[in-house]
Amino acid sequence: MMNHMFHSQMWTYMLSMGIVALALLSVTFLILKLLFNQEGRAKSPYAILEERYASGEISEDEFEKRKKALK
Repeated sequence: MMNHMFHSQMWTYMLSMGIVALALLSVTFLILKLLFNQEGRAKSPYAILEERYASGEISEDEFEKRKKALK
């Protein structure tokens, strides 16, 4: 009888520790995702200029002229 109670308590303890570990990992993951999220950050003027040139929005001459103005 005592042996059965011990095993029952042990499994309850292990399950609760697993749930706590999962919660800590989840919170850590969310914090890291928020800290290192690249989408929310502002782009540099040069990066925006490169994107506009790559998409064909501006010509090569316009790209070079604006690139020189940024430096």
